[in-house]
Amino acid sequence: MARSDSSEELVLVRQRRGERLRRLTILLVFSVTSGVAGFMLGSHQYWARFQAAEEGFETVREERARLQEKVTEYRRELLRVERDQEVDRHSLREAQDTIRELEQALQEHKSEISFYKSIMAPEDLETGLQVFRMDLDPTSNPDRWRYNLVLSQIGDNNRFVSGHVKVHLVGYVGEERQRLPLHRISDSREDNDIEFRFRYFQSVDGDMTIPEGFEPHSIQVAAVTDNGRETSEREFFWKDKTGGEADVSQVQDDQ
Repeated sequence: MARSDSSEELVLVRQRRGERLRRLTILLVFSVTSGVAGFMLGSHQYWARFQAAEEGFETVREERARLQEKVTEYRRELLRVERDQEVDRHSLREAQDTIRELEQALQEHKSEISFYKSIMAPEDLETGLQVFRMDLDPTSNPDRWRYNLVLSQIGDNNRFVSGHVKVHLVGYVGEERQRLPLHRISDSREDNDIEFRFRYFQSVDGDMTIPEGFEPHSIQVAAVTDNGRETSEREFFWKDKTGGEADVSQVQDDQ
């Protein structure tokens, strides 16, 4: 009986170990299955997020390319507008220069007509010694100018007229008015008395250099005969003779 009881106990023990093994196997299978399912679910979610991110990145990249193209287009348009404006400004400057040159040429022709008229028909003009004309031409140095002064005798041209002429440059240094004699601003003159002797007309040429900080206003010319009986005075305004500022871009350098 005792041996029989012992056999029964052994059978009971084997049944418990099999049950535990089965349960352990089920647990392991469930755990593996759950892990695999979780991994698959996570992989699927990751892949879905990756695809969404990739699609978003592609969308952003396309939008960036579109905006870049717009920026390039606007830059080209801006350059075109700036070029058009520059062309307009250049055309305006050319037109202004042409008008100024034509006005200057017209004034010169008027002066020449008056000059020849004074010779051909002196009865229509005031007779005697005349300060007829003062012309200024720019040089490559914006502060240096060539001048041409013309004196004439209207009326009786059978006699010579002689005397001297004085030239002064009037202007400002700051608010101070100054009157500079020609010989102080011209290398071609040793004194301010320029002698003349002629029957019809005489031309006096030279150059003048504007001092630094000096703003020219006018040129005063006074001519008197040796006997003092005839005088002529004129004032030529600087802007009328130079147009304000000279264009020296096409003036050759002084030799």
